[in-house]
This record gives sequence, structure tokens and C-alpha cells, in this order.
Amino acid sequence: MANQNNITLSNGAEISLDPDDMDKNFSLFIDKFLIPYFKETNDWNKTIKSSITEIERVSSIFYLSKGEIISKFLKNIESRLPSDIAELTGLDKIEILFENIDDYVESMITIVSSDESQEEVRLKIAKLVENLNLFEISELFIYFAKNKK
Repeated sequence: MANQNNITLSNGAEISLDPDDMDKNFSLFIDKFLIPYFKETNDWNKTIKSSITEIERVSSIFYLSKGEIISKFLKNIESRLPSDIAELTGLDKIEILFENIDDYVESMITIVSSDESQEEVRLKIAKLVENLNLFEISELFIYFAKNKK
């Protein structure tokens, strides 16, 4: 990480990042950006998308891998869901993150199980998930990883 530790987020909140404690950094970010943003918009998907955009901006300032930092950020959100994030109005269940995951999984299994060519399967899966955000795609990966046979 660069020598600079203080950053002003796009919402005007200033946080001091600790290069040796990413969990603390994510906790600060969730408290100073994600939760206030959700309280303002009451839109969880928009909040996740905006938070990921902000995390990407911060990662570029500090020369961090976007993929790695977003993955760690999503894990931090998941770890806080049962406690303080779940207490936010409208977020009483973790399923709110991706309400139709079962429908997507069922559709994906149907497509993959078909007798179509690999190319056709790939195109249909791409079409199915093209409008999902990074968080929703991550939820699909987590689902399949947990349910791997």
C-alpha cells in the first residue's frame, strides 16, 4: 500500500486506512459508506454496486488488486450481515442480496444439462447472467462452491 493512509470517500466521509489491517479498513468503509448509503437510498443492490465502485476507486489509489479487494470486501459484508447490517430496515434476511438465486441456479443447471454444444451452453449462460452485478455473480459462485458434489 502507498504511504498515504487517509482518504476522502465520494460521500465526503474521511477514513484512515491501516495497510496492515484490511478487516478494520472494511469495517470503517461499511460504517462510513455502505450503511449511510443504504439508509439514504433504501436500495440494497444500488448500495452494493456503489460500494464496489468506491472500493475499486480506493484500490486504484492504493495500488491494490481490484478483484482481491472486492472479494475480501464481499466476505466482510457477509460476515456482518447476521449482525448490524441485518438490522437495517428492509434487510431482515440474507436472501435479500440475491432474491432469485434459486431461479438462476435452476436455469443454469437446465442449460448445462441440455444436449446443446458447449458454445451454445456458454452463450445461453452468458445471456442469463449478463445483467447481474459483481455481488450477485459472486453469490452464484459461492452457491456452487458450497454445493459442489
